[in-house]
Amino acid sequence: MLALLSGAILGVAFLPLPLGFLAWVGYIPLLIALDRHRETRSGARSWFALGYQFGLAFFLVGTHWIALLSNVAITVPWLKYPAWLAAAAYLALFSGLATWIAGTLVRRSALPLTVIFPCVFLFVEELRASGELGFPWFQPGYTQHAYAPVIQLASLGSVTLVTFWVFLLNVLIWRALRGQSRIRAALGAAFLLALPWLWGQRVLDAAPPRDGPVVALVQGNIPGEIKWSGRHELEILDGFLAMSERAVRDSLKPSVVIWPETATGSYLKKQLNQALAVFEFSSREDVPVFSGYADYDFDTAGRPRYYNAAGMFTARGQNPPRYAKRHLVPFGERMPFQGLIPALGKIDLGQAEWTPGRDAVLFPNQAGPFSCLICFESIFPDLAREDVRKGARWLVNITNDEWFGNSSALYQHAAMAVFRAVENHVPLARCANTGLTVLVDSNGRIVSRAPVFQAAIVKGRLPRPSRTTLFTRVGDWPGLAAMIGMVVLFAWPWVRAPGLRALTARERHD
Repeated sequence: MLALLSGAILGVAFLPLPLGFLAWVGYIPLLIALDRHRETRSGARSWFALGYQFGLAFFLVGTHWIALLSNVAITVPWLKYPAWLAAAAYLALFSGLATWIAGTLVRRSALPLTVIFPCVFLFVEELRASGELGFPWFQPGYTQHAYAPVIQLASLGSVTLVTFWVFLLNVLIWRALRGQSRIRAALGAAFLLALPWLWGQRVLDAAPPRDGPVVALVQGNIPGEIKWSGRHELEILDGFLAMSERAVRDSLKPSVVIWPETATGSYLKKQLNQALAVFEFSSREDVPVFSGYADYDFDTAGRPRYYNAAGMFTARGQNPPRYAKRHLVPFGERMPFQGLIPALGKIDLGQAEWTPGRDAVLFPNQAGPFSCLICFESIFPDLAREDVRKGARWLVNITNDEWFGNSSALYQHAAMAVFRAVENHVPLARCANTGLTVLVDSNGRIVSRAPVFQAAIVKGRLPRPSRTTLFTRVGDWPGLAAMIGMVVLFAWPWVRAPGLRALTARERHD
């Protein structure tokens, strides 16, 4: 029951309400249960079951929005219910793996749980985020998105460092409640809680002014059944052009107008009449339009390749390079592991079967060169870091979260994108079809936003980037440290064995 309670608390911390403080204590019931297993010397299967119960409760609460997906989002609507259960059951395997490893190390190394728990759980979080099935959506550090001073830690070591901070805080509070070294643990928890608040506030006070060039984000609010019907493309395009006209009709002329992912639901650049309409607007108003759109080309054998793409429509009719989404949603946008087993691409589960892009693309603009993250890509820190290291001075995130309805997923997705700004100290313009459309400064504070599920324009001055961060320069060093820590923990019995043998010999001599 303690494991289930712990998972439920942590799942609730991911709801749209500002409940991130629940993550500071959410792991404590699990730690209590793990400690009881340590005392009773339970077997590996029991440790795994405990973590699996925790993970199942956590992910059932966290991913409840899968059961709320619109019928447009899934080919067979009733499958969303077993998909919800299957997703939670699969993700819970990682929690079970974490507690199984922790139990193994407790038995073998005799190190305290307070040392083993943060390292093991951080290591498993890194595993969950890796590979073609990588899904870092519920990394605990994201629960802190509403606490601007705290998330400045991400500029030092990504959201991974914030997650490690959450784990350490739980361990120290648990020790303070447990009664062993209570005063020292309580003081440690207080220090750990205060440090990022005090340091983070100093970082915020030194942030650059929000006086950069103006940008405009157009939230079209197009229902999926209209967008993907194939019968309303011109009507949708006219709506985006009309809103863009309003966005440029005042003294604050934007340096770019941004439309969301697959904005019109068409092959916008391939359909000549539609492309010319956008170019004509851009030329008339002398403002480039950046939009997401479906695209295609042909390989050397003449076979078509389809892309979830984005690109610029410029005033002079130039043709800047196209950006194609690099990290596609497994099963939704592409069947995974086709590189190993090409036949998997022939399985049709209703996925779009896009071709993944290969490289980051920088788009020149008066506001400075920017790069694009399409939808799901915004949850992967390394993609944004790669873009910034190549010269991006701000990030654009375009998405179509209409699939989720007005559920927690809308807010969870936007909260993760905010971390990409903090990690690299660059501003972020996030344009969504139905929301959340936001303008974010380089410290992760929302400058302006549009209401969800309404046609709206977000227009404002793009905040300026700040100094290059440690994360941008070095990368995910906390994740690397966790992996090294795992090696040390497994090697510990051999490291300490000579000392134990010497101690045993002395005891026998005495």
